[in-house]
Amino acid sequence: MTVKVVGAGLAGCEAAWQLANAGIDVELYEMKPLKYTPAHKYSGYAELVCSNSLKAQRLESAAGLLKEEMRRLGSLCMDAAQHTCVPAGGALAVCREEFSDFITDKINSSPKIKVVHEEVTTIPDGYVIIATGPLTSEP
Repeated sequence: MTVKVVGAGLAGCEAAWQLANAGIDVELYEMKPLKYTPAHKYSGYAELVCSNSLKAQRLESAAGLLKEEMRRLGSLCMDAAQHTCVPAGGALAVCREEFSDFITDKINSSPKIKVVHEEVTTIPDGYVIIATGPLTSEP
């Protein structure tokens, strides 16, 4: 079985990573670097476009508790954040480019993930996760 994941943002990369680590082959579709939206500036995956903050770290907060749950489940995004964090008081903030580079390297090095650089304009056949979020291109 192969699962197609459309979009290599935070959700798409996390979904692809979790599937691959469960032994499932993944085709991850990403339109960059062939096409960008006005918000995109960086060619890497999981690009943080409006903030480098991933909100509170304390477990008493909803954001902090969610991040801890993600860590315990082997989250690629939380691993990247741990390796690329910058001082931000009680918040978890990261260096945007290093964060993206970390995730891009992990995705590209996974033998279970094949990255397809093309824009997807129709829903593919088979098992599909649409993870394009608010930065979906116009078509």
